[in-house]
Amino acid sequence: MSNLWAIARITFLEGLRSRVFFGVLVIALLLFSSTYTLSYLFPRDVIKVAADLSLGTASFIGVILTLFWGTQLISKDLEKRTIQMVLARAVSRSEYVIGKFLGISLIIVSSMFLLSGFSSLAVFTVDYLTSDAYGVVHWPVFLFSLSMITFMLILLASVNFLFSSFASSSFLALGLTLVVYLIGQSIEELKRFLETGAEGSAISPVFLKVIKTAYYIFPNLATFDFKSQAAHGLAISSSVVVWSVLYGIFYIGVMIVAAALIFERREFP
Repeated sequence: MSNLWAIARITFLEGLRSRVFFGVLVIALLLFSSTYTLSYLFPRDVIKVAADLSLGTASFIGVILTLFWGTQLISKDLEKRTIQMVLARAVSRSEYVIGKFLGISLIIVSSMFLLSGFSSLAVFTVDYLTSDAYGVVHWPVFLFSLSMITFMLILLASVNFLFSSFASSSFLALGLTLVVYLIGQSIEELKRFLETGAEGSAISPVFLKVIKTAYYIFPNLATFDFKSQAAHGLAISSSVVVWSVLYGIFYIGVMIVAAALIFERREFP
């Protein structure tokens, strides 16, 4: 257990020292500061647009940081061969993978905490300077949406770890993770659309089965998307929350266990 936390701590500090981290946060601050101006382009939905823009910006910046960290922090150890020094100190490969994942998860949580502060400040400013006639911020749903974005990013990091455990280059792991992210964002909507229009249409049954299979294999990232509910102040049932959390925990567990098993059998140059 001490090895896990030691690796997690080193990974966490290494990620925070990255210049890219500070550069992306500066860009995020600029984007959040433009929320006030952009939201007033829609005079009847100022608060809704402000909330949606802020959550979208937090999610976008979070995905960029997650992809960067998940790819670089492992590939850097492989390229510089520092992983051999770590494994030589009575650290198993499974401990290395889990410790690295814990470290990146801590980075994601810390980054999202900071992005959530920017996001909340942007929405609060718009809400404070806007009449109630243009909408009201539903803070519990808004903050819940931010927490689920964080959960989604941790899941995305676990997918990245799976690809990094066997990919020959960081670019390949990054590309595969990006593909999974794009599929995960749209697979639920595509499946629903095909099932709705399948009867009496020219949709191939084989293609429909492929989409259904992909639905159960790829992570359904739309499960963690509550931006629309936050913007419109819609209630979220407890069953949806419980299902989303359990689904995320299960998928993360499968990805990390698979990554650890593959990494155990990997040969280093």
